[in-house]
Amino acid sequence: MTKDEIQFWMLIAFAVTFILSSYKIYIMFNTPPEGIDTQTQHNQLEDIIINFLKDLDDINLDTNALFKLINSLDTLEDESYKNFNLNRLNQLLNQLYITYKVDSLNELIKRIKDAN
Repeated sequence: MTKDEIQFWMLIAFAVTFILSSYKIYIMFNTPPEGIDTQTQHNQLEDIIINFLKDLDDINLDTNALFKLINSLDTLEDESYKNFNLNRLNQLLNQLYITYKVDSLNELIKRIKDAN
């Protein structure tokens, strides 16, 4: 083989590799992940928390005690809620504080119970 033939075949190999890698990257970023999306999961967690707070008897809870109670629910045993932690609960509670226009967990519980 001459030098020109080697360069030609190297160029062909580079082009094929470039096309395959570009396709793989395109597929990787355009394929949705398995399971439910984050917005759906957020809405489900919010509903779980609101329904839990509706049925709660003790309104004098702190966030840690509430997290332990909510985390023990059977609905959170599902694999899709494996990333539910105290930080996520705090984020959801802060959004509920804004939605219900309250400043504390006790006020939120009272407002949710009064709404229903």
